Amino acid sequence: MKPNTTLRSYRSDLWRNALPIAAMLLAQAGHAQTIFLETFDGGASTTGFTVDQTNTTDCRWEYAPDSAGAFDFSIDFGGFWPAGPGFDSSFVFLDSDACGGTGVVVDSYLYSALFDASATGSYTLAFSQQFRARLASFASVQVSPDGGSTWTEVLNETTDNVGYPNPAVVTTIDITAAAAGSAAAQLRFEFSAGWDWWWALDSISVSHAGCAFPTNLAVSNVTTSGATFAWDDIGSAGYEWVVTTGPVPDGSNGVATGDGSNLTASGLTEATTYYVYVRSLCNGGGNSAWSSGVPFTTAITNDECVGASLVNVNIDAVCDSTTHGTVIGATASGVTSTCTGTADDDVWFTFTANAAVHHISLINLTGSTQDMFFAVWSGPCASLVLVPNSCSDPQDAEIGGLVAGQTYDLQVYTWTSTTGQTSQFDVCIGPSNTIGIQEREEASALRLFPNPTNGILALDYAGTGAVSMRVYDVLGQVLSQRPMTSSIDVASLSKGTYMLALIDREGRIIARRPFVKE
Repeated sequence: MKPNTTLRSYRSDLWRNALPIAAMLLAQAGHAQTIFLETFDGGASTTGFTVDQTNTTDCRWEYAPDSAGAFDFSIDFGGFWPAGPGFDSSFVFLDSDACGGTGVVVDSYLYSALFDASATGSYTLAFSQQFRARLASFASVQVSPDGGSTWTEVLNETTDNVGYPNPAVVTTIDITAAAAGSAAAQLRFEFSAGWDWWWALDSISVSHAGCAFPTNLAVSNVTTSGATFAWDDIGSAGYEWVVTTGPVPDGSNGVATGDGSNLTASGLTEATTYYVYVRSLCNGGGNSAWSSGVPFTTAITNDECVGASLVNVNIDAVCDSTTHGTVIGATASGVTSTCTGTADDDVWFTFTANAAVHHISLINLTGSTQDMFFAVWSGPCASLVLVPNSCSDPQDAEIGGLVAGQTYDLQVYTWTSTTGQTSQFDVCIGPSNTIGIQEREEASALRLFPNPTNGILALDYAGTGAVSMRVYDVLGQVLSQRPMTSSIDVASLSKGTYMLALIDREGRIIARRPFVKE
């Protein structure tokens, strides 16, 4: 679609005004030079971007922060504004979910001002983006070599999310061929959708350099602390790669660096998302623009059952002891069951039961989704057996059928099948809440004396049903278990606080009292 005459005239004026600046930039030899950078500061374009007003559909591109009467950015599913490298609170977006309901028609263009791409060399478009795909919606980037008369598509996204869930990603495209050496080149971004989702953009730039960045950057051999990189050799004098936590390399934010002879990063943190960028060293001197950042997430230690993280069992329901967990970097372990949800990002924990029933809960949930699922397994990792009735869609549940003293594995994953989840949580395992009712009734029947003690601890228990007793440390670990008697020698214990628990024939804790060893 051609822009109308008024818009064309306005863009031409901007182009003429920009030519002296562009010529000055291109005259500088060596490193890649920025022709323009659009950050939409203050909720408006600062470089002459315009929204097509002739193609009237149910909604069109808007600037954030929203102006009065504009369509709001919809965060009703996910709860997060776009965030990541190149994004701040000022950006441009088209959110078809905020346009209305069934029957919405969206097809809107965002145009850049004209720019000069006539100097010899390579031209690179870079922008930060978040595209949430749905149905037949698509995001398209197009380049015109003739001021908007004809267009060449250089990117089309339609079936897969890009930069969703957060963080958003930086996309880099070589537009040299599409710009065709024109002194009146132009960009446009098209979003077409029904009542679907969104496309958000920020930090749009075009740069010029003496050579192009290498193609087909790929990541392999990802471990808990490193990864290996590769790309196509395009005949440059050399190459440089940098790993960051997201932002484009600026000379100070690299966490790992290398060149064409050193292709492996090391010393990275597990379960962390990184981005690797590569650029060429031009044969005539200087360097190209950076490529798109290719994301990768380092592996997580407890990704498989054999690497399960230890969870200490609490002696009460306070959750004094928890074990932190995350699905960042997790992959499918291949352990399947009749449980629901999609175990494509499951992580593993291990614990030793001290009763027939335990209350298991996932607390302090953060990240992209808080809809978690867990299940309990018994046996060796090579031949796990699902504990009956242990599948739990709620984040906490009473899990029974356990055997005191036996070790179990806890499988945790996000319920959704959407990849790239960033959920984090703490695992708490404690006594049964149901048993706690009986325990409170029995607890008043148990007294310990002298307390504190440095030797013999006497029990005064007026209740019934206790057949054995256990001593726990502050981490909930069982230190000893013996038949029920009227006293216990604790002289061998180190100084500190402990818990004495009375156990019935079914292995349940029915009463307990803390004591101090002097």
